[in-house]
Amino acid sequence: MVIFSFESGIPACFSCDGQSRLSISDRHYKDGASSLQWEYGEASFITLKQPIGYRPFQEGAKNQARDSFAVWIYNPAPHGGKLAFEFGRGGQTVDCSFEFELNFRGWRAAWVAYERDMGGTPHPDMDTLTLRMPKGAEPGTLFIDQLMLNTPIDPRFHTRDFQVPFVNTGADVSANAHWLALYAFEQLKPLRAVPVAVTSEQSVAHARMNERFEALFYEKSAVTVTQEDVESLRRRFAEYGIVRSGDSIMGRPVELPFFDHYPQPLKEELKSLSSGVQLSEITRFLMKTAVIFRSSEREEQQAELQAMFLDALDHLDDQGWTYGSSQGTVHHFGYNFRDYYPAVFLMRDVLKAAGRLERTQRTMRWYSGAGRIHTPLAEVEGNIDIFNTTLHGMIASLLIMDETAEKVRELEAFRDWLSQSLLPAPGLRAAYKIDGSAYHHVNHYPAYAVGGFQGVTPVMYVLSGTPYRVGEQAHETIRKALLAMRLYSNKREWLLSLAARHPTGKWALDPEPFGFLAQSGTSDGTGAIDEEAAAAYLRLLGPDERTEAARRFEEAGIVPEPDPSGHWTMNYAALAIHRRGSWLAGMRGHSRYLWANETYVNANLYGRYITHGHLQIMSQGEPVNNEDSGYHHDGWDWNRWPGTTTVHKPIAELRSDVRNVDTFSGFEEMLLSDETYAGGLHLENRNGMFAMKLHEHPKYEGSHRARKSAFFFDDRIVCLGTGIENDNGACPTETTLFQNHLTAPDHPIWVNSTEPIAVFGYFQRIQLTKPAWIVDNKRNGYYVAAGQTLSISKETQHSKHQATDADTYGDFAAAWLEHGTAPKDGSYEYAILVGADRERMLAFYKHMQAPETAAYRVLRQDRAAHVVRDAESRTTAYALFEADDPIDTGHLVAVDNPSMVMIREDGDRLIISAVNPDLRLYAGIEADQYDEHGVRKEVSVYSRKWVHRASMAHTMRITLKGQWMKQAAADGFSVIAGEAGNTVIELTCKDAMPREFALVKAAMN
Repeated sequence: MVIFSFESGIPACFSCDGQSRLSISDRHYKDGASSLQWEYGEASFITLKQPIGYRPFQEGAKNQARDSFAVWIYNPAPHGGKLAFEFGRGGQTVDCSFEFELNFRGWRAAWVAYERDMGGTPHPDMDTLTLRMPKGAEPGTLFIDQLMLNTPIDPRFHTRDFQVPFVNTGADVSANAHWLALYAFEQLKPLRAVPVAVTSEQSVAHARMNERFEALFYEKSAVTVTQEDVESLRRRFAEYGIVRSGDSIMGRPVELPFFDHYPQPLKEELKSLSSGVQLSEITRFLMKTAVIFRSSEREEQQAELQAMFLDALDHLDDQGWTYGSSQGTVHHFGYNFRDYYPAVFLMRDVLKAAGRLERTQRTMRWYSGAGRIHTPLAEVEGNIDIFNTTLHGMIASLLIMDETAEKVRELEAFRDWLSQSLLPAPGLRAAYKIDGSAYHHVNHYPAYAVGGFQGVTPVMYVLSGTPYRVGEQAHETIRKALLAMRLYSNKREWLLSLAARHPTGKWALDPEPFGFLAQSGTSDGTGAIDEEAAAAYLRLLGPDERTEAARRFEEAGIVPEPDPSGHWTMNYAALAIHRRGSWLAGMRGHSRYLWANETYVNANLYGRYITHGHLQIMSQGEPVNNEDSGYHHDGWDWNRWPGTTTVHKPIAELRSDVRNVDTFSGFEEMLLSDETYAGGLHLENRNGMFAMKLHEHPKYEGSHRARKSAFFFDDRIVCLGTGIENDNGACPTETTLFQNHLTAPDHPIWVNSTEPIAVFGYFQRIQLTKPAWIVDNKRNGYYVAAGQTLSISKETQHSKHQATDADTYGDFAAAWLEHGTAPKDGSYEYAILVGADRERMLAFYKHMQAPETAAYRVLRQDRAAHVVRDAESRTTAYALFEADDPIDTGHLVAVDNPSMVMIREDGDRLIISAVNPDLRLYAGIEADQYDEHGVRKEVSVYSRKWVHRASMAHTMRITLKGQWMKQAAADGFSVIAGEAGNTVIELTCKDAMPREFALVKAAMN
């Protein structure tokens, strides 16, 4: 692979026509300190004699990268015409080519894939590149740098722009379209007509929105300007090397932090050679300079700061960070550019006076993708990346416009687009679901959701109380999603099963979006403060976090909410949430729709089992957190997530084999099951259950199966498993009760004894001829039924770092049930008493020995059904894994769907909740997920067409013993007299949402 950086003169393989002149110049460069200067005339050309190195893409290759051409061009002045790039053999045959528009000034880049993007048919023997100016071109000069004849580039990343509008047009509808479709967004035509005039109400709204938006980033009274502030900015500016020469500007290149198009062996060399300034660094400089400028009261300081700001802004424009330019790629650029928007907004008056405002507004519009507001509403899809990184840029690019009727049209289009983006999305589309899930990467993803909330709630606040406020349903949808985050987090850190590729245990919610949501008012617009959101905000703040919003809420008489208590179901996340007091228990699974794990080549390498029925209890710490509740990264046995049933592999075998499986994805692993049954159910939002059919993907252990359930009643959790099987005869299969970090080796646990086990280096395996009890070091008790093999340890564990593969170790207490190697029809039963000490656990154990005092009874536990009766709540809960299987247990005779049902007896009433957890996004099987032997292949979830389909409605029939009638009417719910004195309930189900209803005993004739 050859890269021409022109640091050592003109390469011998370059030549030009007689009207041209080639030289090396230090006036403009993209790496090193020089570039190739081409002084051309009409129809001039450069010939490069060098084997191109192109190789056709091989279907099924492990790496999906496509051979591509890449180059940077500097044009001192825009003019008409196109520069042709022709690739051929021997200078005689042109095999493929493309054209590059020259209507720009400054630097522009092109990344062009040979097979997909160029005209003609590329040939492996190509050995000549010709750059040809069009006929009729006036004499002029171009500068060329960082020319790569051939480099493999991820096919998702090439980005089209005004110079190469034909590149990677498929990216406009890809998973990365929100970054890469800037050109397509700019082509959209407004759906609304320009109004006749700006009304007084709108003008007042614009002023209020400007004031609120500015206050998000700047408060003059909070900034004290010192001379050191100015000197610090002066030093930073000097590092950029920005100088003016006549009407041109020069300085260090401004780059994104990724070098995806460079051949791997040359990446570090080129990073060093480029000596570039990171885009994020220079935009942070702009933001800091804007704040200091606005706060300074000294004219000489303001003059210097203004000059530095304008020079840096002009340099960015010259470097190609300007309207219509995509820099070769802009994938994930939003994180590096987001300081640009508030910086230029704060300097809008300066920019207008300096004649830079219109240019800057166009740049803001381009890079924020603000043209997307004109997308037909039926095609709008929310995106957390956009809410997080460019939403502020979108609204800033509109607020910065002159006070015209066109501005009104754009702001109304923005309101409609944002409102549509926030509505509950069908299928697995982003961003928010009917159950409160927040979607990114085709799953519920809090690590991204928190940034989305940080982006969208301030904008909702800016728009609130104006004609541009978001719609009521949109407001209510994001409200539900944000309030849900404080349910699956405790106090701020969320459950580890929701960690995706970030199993650090440290990721946490941000209270500030709750404050902005509260200040945005009620969903219907009638209240100035959302009191529930405000109360949540006050609870989530730390004792030393006192904000202006908190003071306002307190003055309105709002007090912090108590810790949430109840049970919630989020089946678009395959998640059950159970809370009492200050503790949280959560259980999560996966299915054929929802991936089991997200793993990258440098993240979550051992997280294969993280959703295999992971049951975590977060109850310890001040505030409650993952570390104090038992999780500790160093030394963690990645085989033993609490609650999971796994094949316990040696660490080397557990490491993921991350692949690039198709052009829809990068190097990542997001494995799917083939089972549809995974999710939860709640009853009266107090108690609930979770169940799943576990089937591991054949990439690793395709024979591994289990049917798992957990039933949550107040502080009691009953866990059952059946059908545990696999054909791995080398590694044991286990169900983990707990794995807890020991902050001190002598921290005790209790096992069937009034005496604690404080000794370290402890291991015991017990064949249970009678039930056993345990209290772990985190105040959780475990009742383990007889007939099982229980292992307990307190020892130092050796493991691997989830991202770097470095060796780690730590001290842990753990307990697990052994199912042996290659189990057939294995099972387990245990119960957890949350917040138990030795005395409580011993009393629970004794009560379990007699049917009349037992806290619960297992009424059925087989392949088809798990049924548990809780004595205190008079509730019977059913995990029904098969359709139409005879049940005849308790009040329930039969159900015609694989389902979950909970029934509570309340005098002459039955309170019933039911769900089919199948999201029903498609029926049958997908043939392309299977190879010629009928074995499931690894596929990218991004390649699945059903991802965007809505859940299909279906009818569930529940047959109950006796005669019952409905207490209240409800849509999609009917009661039918059945045979043999039974009652049949018909429920319309959709989106795996639980349906709850009450029945009363029918009067007998």
